[in-house]
Amino acid sequence: MSLLASIVLAGLLNPETVECHLWKRIEINEVKHCIYRGPNRTVYTHFPTHRWSECPKQFQCPYSSMKDKQPTVHEMLRGLREGFGN
Repeated sequence: MSLLASIVLAGLLNPETVECHLWKRIEINEVKHCIYRGPNRTVYTHFPTHRWSECPKQFQCPYSSMKDKQPTVHEMLRGLREGFGN
């Protein structure tokens, strides 16, 4: 296996993670959402199954580099609310 293939495969098997911090907890139509933010506008959503205590204050989340203009967290939340409101 070539070196390049090894590096690509390692990236797929072990995606880069960053430390994300709990930013907001919201409930939409009885579905709980824990929104996390990390460096370089990394955003991650966790869906707890029973209670808010299932959302840690911080953890290692998948890194998502947003080089192009991506929706803001507020735009994402508005989209979630509008999507569930139909």
